[in-house]
Amino acid sequence: MVSTDTASGTRRFECVAPAGEILPGEAFAIGLRVVLPPADTPPSGKAFYCIVGGQMDLTYYDLGEDGDRRFSMAEALALRGHVVVLADHPGIGASTMPRDEWALTLDLLVRAHSGAARSAFDGLRSGSLVPGIDAMPDLVPLGLGHSMGAVVTIDLQGADHVYQGIVLLGYGTGGLPSMLPPEAAEKASDIDWLRAYLPTLARERFGTALLDPQEARRKRRGRGQGSPSFHSGSAEPEGNLALRKAAAPLLTQPGLFSMFPGISDKASAEIDVPILVVTGTHDFIEAADTLHAQFPACPMFEIFRPEDTGHNLFTFPSRAESFARIDAWAQTLPS
Repeated sequence: MVSTDTASGTRRFECVAPAGEILPGEAFAIGLRVVLPPADTPPSGKAFYCIVGGQMDLTYYDLGEDGDRRFSMAEALALRGHVVVLADHPGIGASTMPRDEWALTLDLLVRAHSGAARSAFDGLRSGSLVPGIDAMPDLVPLGLGHSMGAVVTIDLQGADHVYQGIVLLGYGTGGLPSMLPPEAAEKASDIDWLRAYLPTLARERFGTALLDPQEARRKRRGRGQGSPSFHSGSAEPEGNLALRKAAAPLLTQPGLFSMFPGISDKASAEIDVPILVVTGTHDFIEAADTLHAQFPACPMFEIFRPEDTGHNLFTFPSRAESFARIDAWAQTLPS
């Protein structure tokens, strides 16, 4: 059943999208929320497949409740005519949990989201994904990811070329080597070594493949949670409250993998579609101008740095600028 926000007229539909047999004998599906423009809003012809970062479920992109979606990126983009598909990672929400939770690697996330994104776009084009919604045969598929989700989006696009443009939120150069064992960061250029090492690192640091949100907050608090990267004085308290409601178990192996420098360099070199990076000036990740060099085949590269803004972009007053910039970027892409 499609629900309609009584205040704005945006429409929402919950479903799952088949992703294929990702592990031997294990077919996966990904839980989705599809946010559609109001019925009387001219369609843009663009659809975003949005992948969350660590310790969040898909509502990260649709914060708030009916009647108050001021912190919702999905709401803002749908009001501008875009279709916004929000996806949960494997093991989260309605998405498939593998038989062995230690199979939840970043590579598995990439394969699962690739299959689900194709299924979702095909369903929108044919009119079969959302009941009662007309087919969109000329739909332009776009990818969007935040933090760890940005790494998944890069690797997905580099391998499978699903999108005609990608948006990277809270993404920048250099990874987070200060949060990693120094000897591991030095060896991480050998990706095969890193993949083999990650289960050991995750067990040593977290003891589990899925870390409870409250335990994850406790561990982060011990490292200085109050930094402006997450909760600066300019972040709105109501936004932070809405953000806490979107908390989900942390997938420890993908989370750690995304912190290593250079892990997506090979995939980045394969990306030949326009890229928009939106990373706040108070983020712990720096989106320097040199980031463009990571994407040598990208035909149009743009960085937007909202002022006085931390990692969780949507809780800061600058979110309206970020939403408008994403929309303006998407509107420049050919239909």
